[in-house]
Amino acid sequence: MTRVEIIPFVAGRRPTDEARSAGQGSSEPVAFVNAGDENRCLLLIRLEGEGDCEVTTVTGRHIRRRSFKPQALGPGRPFLLTLDPDRDFAGDYSFVNRFSQTVTVTVRHGEAQASTTVEVFDLQQLGSLYERIVERVIKPDTARQSPGLSHTVHPWFPVLLIGAHKAELYTRALVGDVVHKRQNLADPGWLTRVGLYLELMTALGVIEAVRDDLGDLLTPQERTAADSWDDLTVNVEGWREVWALRRIQPIGMRNLLAKRKATLEFLHVHHEDLKHAIALAGPNRTNAQETWHRVFRDAERAVLCKTPDAFPELDKLPAEVRRFVLWHRRGQVGLSRVLRVPGPLPRLVGDQDGLFASACNQYRASMNHVAEWAAEQGLMEHAGGECVPRQVSLLEAHMNQPSRVALLQARDGYDPQRPLEVGEDLPSDYTPPLQDVAALLGASPIFSALTAEELDTLAQTARPLTFGPAERIIVQDEPGDSLFVVVDGTVEVFLRRHDGEEVDLGTRPQGAVLGEMSLLTGAPRSATVRAVDGALVYEVGRLQYEPILAARPVLRQALEDAMQTRLQDQAERLTASSRSRRRSALRGRRGRP
Repeated sequence: MTRVEIIPFVAGRRPTDEARSAGQGSSEPVAFVNAGDENRCLLLIRLEGEGDCEVTTVTGRHIRRRSFKPQALGPGRPFLLTLDPDRDFAGDYSFVNRFSQTVTVTVRHGEAQASTTVEVFDLQQLGSLYERIVERVIKPDTARQSPGLSHTVHPWFPVLLIGAHKAELYTRALVGDVVHKRQNLADPGWLTRVGLYLELMTALGVIEAVRDDLGDLLTPQERTAADSWDDLTVNVEGWREVWALRRIQPIGMRNLLAKRKATLEFLHVHHEDLKHAIALAGPNRTNAQETWHRVFRDAERAVLCKTPDAFPELDKLPAEVRRFVLWHRRGQVGLSRVLRVPGPLPRLVGDQDGLFASACNQYRASMNHVAEWAAEQGLMEHAGGECVPRQVSLLEAHMNQPSRVALLQARDGYDPQRPLEVGEDLPSDYTPPLQDVAALLGASPIFSALTAEELDTLAQTARPLTFGPAERIIVQDEPGDSLFVVVDGTVEVFLRRHDGEEVDLGTRPQGAVLGEMSLLTGAPRSATVRAVDGALVYEVGRLQYEPILAARPVLRQALEDAMQTRLQDQAERLTASSRSRRRSALRGRRGRP
């Protein structure tokens, strides 16, 4: 008798994890076509019994069937099925199909079969609609308004240039995860869907808004398809209001003001589209906050990299004044010299944030607004008062704590020695020597009874995970069957009450063990744990620890004791928090007239 099972995708777990850490891997749910020679899609499958193996992929009307020999990962382990997206997922990825396909993959083993789906996107088409707007909207409108001038003077140019570069950067992160099997994103498929839906709705809104002036930018076939997409919400009136701000002013500071006004309105309508894109992409409680951190920092990188090109008007200013306009922070010194410059510049800047700070603050405020809306809709979840706090900002680190820039750069896979720049090569994730991990495990009370050989085995099979500042390691109420050991860094613990209030349960230092309650009981996670300034943790799964628990009953007792201590500590902190809330409420009532 034969049996076949495709191991489903679990956020944060990749097929490549399975080779080292049994039970910690999952299949990939997303793939790209036209992404280079190294491009592969990996599925984990379990097989039992003798028989031939065959895989069938269905992409629209395209059906491909072939036999395969799965790669064994070890005795008792799943097998690895490697698919070539350009060959196995061939199909129509044009605008008509939204540059994507949902591919059905069926694995047959003897008489048994199992199926799954993979979301497949054409990498070369992502961003193409933004390029169409530049080529067929911005350039012709510039030529019509100001013949002979570069389209860089157009009020829409800054936000399109910076936005396109931001999309290019987070697409690079997606390629790193999907194609090169890195782990900078827990769920690259969610970000790909959000980005694609946002591009579609923004582009269609712009195309409708300019239709009376420039004609239809869609081909007849594309128009037929777009008119049938009832799920896409197109904010035509909002984009018409933005289109009304396209007037090019006399070159200089007045045009700079026009660009600034158009950029703010563009971002407002664009982020309303973002809400609908998140709704279409689907709920994401486990890693949307961490994804938002990455996208925000890519927005900062785009602002810092492209602002000088987006505002060529600044080139005419003296170097000192240009620096002030770009870098000034409200309340800082350095305003007096600028105020002596003739013309409208003093009224433009005053004592307010420069272009870098104002743009990054606007992005952060807008992304936090969208995140709060999504949380109210049950689409996203985050810990802390803000989804994107200041501590995850590259610009804030650069201005106030430069040593943190390297930490944030390394977290995103960039060279930490190149502050605020995007390096060419993404370094591999750092993990400490295994003997250091074994020593740390042995120092923990719940592992102290293990022999040196058992500690080495555990260190070799545990899964290393790297987290950036304010990134969540454990999410309250989510399922879990593993525990975590903090190898480097400090983590903080939060518990969310039924009324939504978050209670701070304090920090845990290097060497702390987390998540043992879910490992022992199978219950959902009882609290949220996140890194303070970054952390390296090792995840020990049920498959790694259960054989040791079975052989050493004393270890189970140690875990249960740790769990009881943790529960008692949580109860005491919750009681203290409740008392504090009652005292605050009483003081508030006494102060009322």
